[in-house]
Amino acid sequence: MATWLGATSSSALLRGKIALALPPLVAAQRRLDQHPDPAAAWIAFLGTLYGSVRASVPLLETALDRARDLSTADPLAAGLVDYLRHHAEEERGHDEWLLQDLRSVGVASTELLSRPPSGAVAALIGAQYYWVLHYHPVCVLGYLMVIEGDPPNRQQLLDLQGRSGLPASAFRTMLEHADLDIDHASELADLLDRLPLSPSHNEALGLSAISTVAGLTRVLNEVGDRLAEVGIRVSPGLDCSLPDGRIGS
Repeated sequence: MATWLGATSSSALLRGKIALALPPLVAAQRRLDQHPDPAAAWIAFLGTLYGSVRASVPLLETALDRARDLSTADPLAAGLVDYLRHHAEEERGHDEWLLQDLRSVGVASTELLSRPPSGAVAALIGAQYYWVLHYHPVCVLGYLMVIEGDPPNRQQLLDLQGRSGLPASAFRTMLEHADLDIDHASELADLLDRLPLSPSHNEALGLSAISTVAGLTRVLNEVGDRLAEVGIRVSPGLDCSLPDGRIGS
């Protein structure tokens, strides 16, 4: 703790705040990782994850539009424009990747798309829209530091694939992000340390990040609760969606 409290960089301060908030999220993730039917748990997780991934580009584009609107009089907003434009393009199409992953194990896209995301997913993303539109678009960087700042572990994903018996196609998107998010995390930290952030902006970044951790914890706990409720067991090669077509959301 002393290291980050004494740090002067904005990225180190933000990472320190995130670290303090992480234990409940780690516990929620561990609950899914240790589920007795890893195939069911993984597919329920992916289905719920889709609800947030499909919102990534629209959220970034909203932040970009807001940054452009403010940029002529706000150096901080001006400093966000290029990053947000570039990052939105980098994230474009990743929601389709997830749909393909789910289709590869028998989950129909039409069924997934016909159901509204859970309230937990809506709250997770909705908080970012509020801060972007009603405070400052820099807040979205707090969200991104949580989402991309600690990339998935490739070996753990491969181990989970082996335990689940699912095909490699079900892990494609997350394995891609295990590589992509290493660079994304570094780029984001560099940006944070270059931006002209005031103490109030750093406070807002912390609020956004801590809210994101709490929101993700709620999302994962909902998946775990739904799996416990239905008590489903599935076998590789079968339709792995939850009863009545739900995908854990």
